[in-house]
Amino acid sequence: MESARKQFEGQKYLDPKCDPAFRALFDSEDALVNFLNAILHLDGENTIQSLTYTVQQEEIFRLPEPYRVKFDIGARTKAGKRIDVEMQQLKLNDYVDRMMIYNAFLLLRSKNDYNKEIDFRNLPDAQKKKYRYKLPEIYSIWILDYPVQFMENVYRDEVCLYNLSSVGKEGCVPISTKNKYIIVDLTKFNKPKDKLENDEDRWLYILKNAGSSSSLPEFDNPTFEDALRRIECDSANDELLIRQANMKDFLYAYSDAIDESYEKGVVKGVEKGRADREKERVEAIKSLLVQKVAPDVIAKAYGIPVETVLSLKEK
Repeated sequence: MESARKQFEGQKYLDPKCDPAFRALFDSEDALVNFLNAILHLDGENTIQSLTYTVQQEEIFRLPEPYRVKFDIGARTKAGKRIDVEMQQLKLNDYVDRMMIYNAFLLLRSKNDYNKEIDFRNLPDAQKKKYRYKLPEIYSIWILDYPVQFMENVYRDEVCLYNLSSVGKEGCVPISTKNKYIIVDLTKFNKPKDKLENDEDRWLYILKNAGSSSSLPEFDNPTFEDALRRIECDSANDELLIRQANMKDFLYAYSDAIDESYEKGVVKGVEKGRADREKERVEAIKSLLVQKVAPDVIAKAYGIPVETVLSLKEK
């Protein structure tokens, strides 16, 4: 424990770009409601007033083999919207595919919950036809700490379902707004503290700078003050410090593993096939295991089952 606390000596706040501090920052209804209203650009009657939420909830899906997914923060509003919030610091291969997989699982879980709410099995046949495919609204929010290739000049973007024939035309609108991605590229968010205009700016400034700043702006808002208090290094509880230290160790080890992979010639160019990318990933995971990084931490970072990591340990 002392070694974990020592890692953060002289640091004001834990870095919320790391998963443990990120989840601690938003581990209150007030903070999460404020953040979601800001990042989703909701106002007036459309704002979220209350919600239920879970932090790092593991979901098991069968495809037919078990497939485990850990959502960083899962929320459900009183109006029935389902929301997944993910913080991703490492740029992994096929990260867009990962977004789509998480979104698909969120959609399936939300549909299953919705059917339970309306007691679908016991509905009359006519009602079953009406609600068989009806979906609740879902939002997948991804905050990424690396350059996103398809976001050239913006730090925030929305991805929805469009038909190709209308894209680029005046008045183009999504064919459905029930499934929406909100993507934030923190590397492109460069507003100085004296130019923060709204709560979205304030939250993104905290996410990008809290881990490296000795002081942050005075927000004059108890929601922000309470959230920052939860990630203060001096007052953080032992469990949070240990989890944060383990994640920092993983990040350093991961960086070393990637460097080692390059030195060994595992990476043979930017353009490479799936077999080469998989080989790179396996070599990196094995290197992390040799460095005693916890298998569950590796599994979380790569979005794979712990069993897969353990199977590589045995080879």
